[in-house]
Amino acid sequence: MRKVLVAALALVALAAVASVAFAANTYTLHKASTSAKGKGSLAKPKPTNLTFGFRVGETDPSKRATVIEKYAIGAEGLLANTRVKPRCAFTDIDNPVVPARCTKALVGKGIVKNAAGPSSDQRLSESLPCNLRLRLYNIGTGMAIRLDSNGQPPPPSFDSNVIGCPLPIATAIKAKFVRTRIAGVVGSDLRFTVPQNLKHPVTGVDNSIRESVSTIARAEKTINGKRWGFYSKVGCKGTRRTVRATFTTETTASEPARKFTASKQVKC
Repeated sequence: MRKVLVAALALVALAAVASVAFAANTYTLHKASTSAKGKGSLAKPKPTNLTFGFRVGETDPSKRATVIEKYAIGAEGLLANTRVKPRCAFTDIDNPVVPARCTKALVGKGIVKNAAGPSSDQRLSESLPCNLRLRLYNIGTGMAIRLDSNGQPPPPSFDSNVIGCPLPIATAIKAKFVRTRIAGVVGSDLRFTVPQNLKHPVTGVDNSIRESVSTIARAEKTINGKRWGFYSKVGCKGTRRTVRATFTTETTASEPARKFTASKQVKC
């Protein structure tokens, strides 16, 4: 079945005749919320859950967005502490099947929705939907972003939330936490680079993200006398908190890498 799907995608890529025009991606943060009330502080952190979602499109809605290679995601006054949860090695999570011993390191779940199509033709009409199950695991330095198609065929439409993809996907991306300042307040950026096998699962085919939604569950532990969460609120300026995501497109033969930042203001 895999060989048939690979061949089908390759034929689509070879048959495409449209030229690649400069793509103007659009970026929207449509979900950003926490469960804990109050601003929190470094002296008295407030453990919280975190729901985060973004959409990537094109100014021409009939087209896929260009491929994104790098991400940085964080929020003002939202700090990660990986000591709160058990950890699992990235090499264990980046396996065909995640071993049962990593279950305790699971911190979040969600979905990633993509469009796969020929690099020479961005039209959605020449693309196939690819929805992946998302699981997030604590690896100590950050999170492993586990992606699975569950061996299912492509969903019926781009609007569907059914998990499935033209090609079987069972892999992980290594993401690291970087302590930084967002809107002048300390916070944790989750930074990662998408590997080649996910950007271009077949030569001549692009895999463009359309939407990602994830929720990291509230988990907490007392460390050095403070009650920390895997994510904790540790401050906020004013009454609104800045949530931001930075996207960097990949470099191609015709276009350099381009960086974009999207943000959303939410209640502290």
